Amino acid sequence: MGFSAGGHLASTLGTHYDSEEEIAKDSINSLSARPDFLALIYPVITMDTSFTHMGSRNSLLGANPSDELVKNFSNELQITTETPPTFLLHASDDDVVPVENSIHFYKALVDKNVYTEMHIYPEGGHGFSFGLDQGYLSTWTNRLYDWLQKMNLMTVNKSEISK
Repeated sequence: MGFSAGGHLASTLGTHYDSEEEIAKDSINSLSARPDFLALIYPVITMDTSFTHMGSRNSLLGANPSDELVKNFSNELQITTETPPTFLLHASDDDVVPVENSIHFYKALVDKNVYTEMHIYPEGGHGFSFGLDQGYLSTWTNRLYDWLQKMNLMTVNKSEISK
């Protein structure tokens, strides 16, 4: 699960989990790094200048990244049929990370037949977190809970969460 730039980190894990790294071989490398699911909340997804968050792009890739590096970390371009099921949440009025980040990721997931669900709220801006005191936006965690239950990834009863 990741929010904003953390959404880029989480989506990178979900799309690059099987990348070969130049690290010492160890028995841990025999375990899969693939997450069971992704929950991406107003995520930075792309490094494409047309709708990325430039601060995230510059921090991750530097001021003048190569086209290859930009493509590699534009995670909407890295989706395969093995990308984990994904829950996406964004607000249309997000003026920090454009909603197109979630829309393009969602479209790429659907194109690869990856189980996905997306919720776009008309208001909420950026950084609304759990949306407490923001009306029906505060119920987005219920959507995530229901989605996890549908996939049998959540066995806790909702009433136990509020205790």
